[in-house]
Amino acid sequence: MSMNAIRWHGNSDGVTLRYEKIAKPELKPGWVLVKNAWCGICGSDLHEYIHGPKNGPLTPHPVTGEQLPTGVGHEFSGIVAGVGEGVSDLRIGEKVVVFPSIMDHTCYYCREEIFGLCQSRGFMGFSGYGGGMQEYVCVERIAIHKVPDHVPLDLAALTEPLAVAWHGVLLAQPKPTDIALVLGAGPIGIGVILGLKAQGVEKIYVSEPSQTRAKKAVEAGATAIFNPITTDVAASIAAVSDGLGAHILFECAGVQSALDSAFQSARGKAKVIELAKYAAPVSIWPNTFNKKGISYIQSNIYTRQEFQDVVDALASGKIKNADLMITARIPLHESIEGGFEELLNTKDKHCKILVQSNSPSII
Repeated sequence: MSMNAIRWHGNSDGVTLRYEKIAKPELKPGWVLVKNAWCGICGSDLHEYIHGPKNGPLTPHPVTGEQLPTGVGHEFSGIVAGVGEGVSDLRIGEKVVVFPSIMDHTCYYCREEIFGLCQSRGFMGFSGYGGGMQEYVCVERIAIHKVPDHVPLDLAALTEPLAVAWHGVLLAQPKPTDIALVLGAGPIGIGVILGLKAQGVEKIYVSEPSQTRAKKAVEAGATAIFNPITTDVAASIAAVSDGLGAHILFECAGVQSALDSAFQSARGKAKVIELAKYAAPVSIWPNTFNKKGISYIQSNIYTRQEFQDVVDALASGKIKNADLMITARIPLHESIEGGFEELLNTKDKHCKILVQSNSPSII
């Protein structure tokens, strides 16, 4: 039986995306067949599209055994369509989201739940086992997180990017009285704002030049927005912090100017959490933050517990209004032009584009 899918194709010279028919995955013992519903297009997907192959394997991946062409999309939700032998705690039709990290399950980092450092690491949507931009996937039972019936599947598809932000927020160990600065109000920056609000932080300032994204940041709960093109962000933060600067800062833009602004806007002993991925090298002068005793912390991949915590927070309403991140919904067959190309051409007008991987009947 065949199904529709978006897949990465390419070689060392670059990658392309193709909408094509491929074989529907077969159900394996201990695994779960998922009928996909919604899948978000991530910034890392765009990086792969422009600069790849970076994540798509040119030789067989050590865990999946797959190489290009591979599936696309790692931010996705769906329903259980089949359970393999030995899986007894899931029912057909149950809503789920998929933990997309691929690992060997045996190394030191996997045992410590630091999946991003597993030497055999990979990601669904790049490294094999398919992805969210196809009609079905078959995944290990351990990758399945149940979603309560009352949570819409489009909202559930935001779990993965929210988990990225949630992990960064927890690294900052925020206190309700902290002054926070978020640099960049793309999907991760908006997720950070929502995560900070869920942790009780009230004073959340945002540096963002895009009017559309700035508006989203306000809707998410930002106290005020500073346009870094027309405003001195460090001076603006100083003005609202008795001249001291922010306690916790989240770099979500991935550009030199935002990184510089983060260090300039930090008070002594502040924490700067790095969540962005950079397309090109940047410069850091350690004395800039050494003299203030600033902690500069790279935020790697979330844990399984943090992923589940986001599902629970969406279900309980602890994370509020996350659906404001969604700026477009498109069918699978339009995902290249209407999704990837749309984001490249009008990125500042969007936060998160969701791809509908199957017919609306399940959604």
